[in-house]
Amino acid sequence: MEKDVKYLVLDDEILAGEYLATLIKEVDERADVTTVSNPIKALELIKETFDVCFIDIQMPGLNGIEFANKLKKIYPKINIIFVTGYSNYMGEAFRLDASDYIMKPANVEQIHHALENLRYSVSEATSLEEEKRIQITCFGNFEVLIDGNLVKFKFEKTKELLAYLVHRKGARCSSKEVIANLWEDDGHDSYYRMLKKDLQDVLNNLGCGEIIYSERGKIGLSNLQCIQCDYFKWLENVEEGRKLYHGEYMAQYSWGSETNAFLDMDKYKE
Repeated sequence: MEKDVKYLVLDDEILAGEYLATLIKEVDERADVTTVSNPIKALELIKETFDVCFIDIQMPGLNGIEFANKLKKIYPKINIIFVTGYSNYMGEAFRLDASDYIMKPANVEQIHHALENLRYSVSEATSLEEEKRIQITCFGNFEVLIDGNLVKFKFEKTKELLAYLVHRKGARCSSKEVIANLWEDDGHDSYYRMLKKDLQDVLNNLGCGEIIYSERGKIGLSNLQCIQCDYFKWLENVEEGRKLYHGEYMAQYSWGSETNAFLDMDKYKE
């Protein structure tokens, strides 16, 4: 049995989005279509796997080109089709390797042509494990590789900061919480600010800066879906995760001991 093809339709005009979804279902009987009208909310959905994304361009908050740029950083082989009333973004669209650029109002023939000529096959678009550039190991010592290369920071403590953010699984952490766990006392605010800058600079230079969420007094991981991590795999599927755990969790950091004890106990459950 063939699997459903997952589509994302992003258009701030709700009726336009629903109309486009109807056309897609008419062309592809296997279509599983998610329609979103808010581009910011759509960013929260991209942890899901989509085979094809139909994107409007002129939208408040985040335009379609900006959204597509963020999407391509996470899934380089995602199929993007722009559907818009504006022709002047065509150059930018095809620099993003868009499969097609459809002028509104779309019709069945245009949708059929676009889907018949996707840039990437559905299997390529959804091979996410292969596409994840960031590999993080938590079981044993904490290590980070990007594109297969070990990531090095200016300060050793920067690596611990990233490790703690991974440990917190994307939760927004206050500066006070991070400092308390990394140093176990106060008075390290200036050093902490240097670590944050080092972390962001290194990841930005490697083209992965989007995985860090930072605002005044708060920091956390973002876009967990673009990270391959043994601990995250355990959280998603305990049975599979147990095969990866061998008795140590972030062994070089004392604040990981409680989680390690929990994992150790869980390992021997039937």
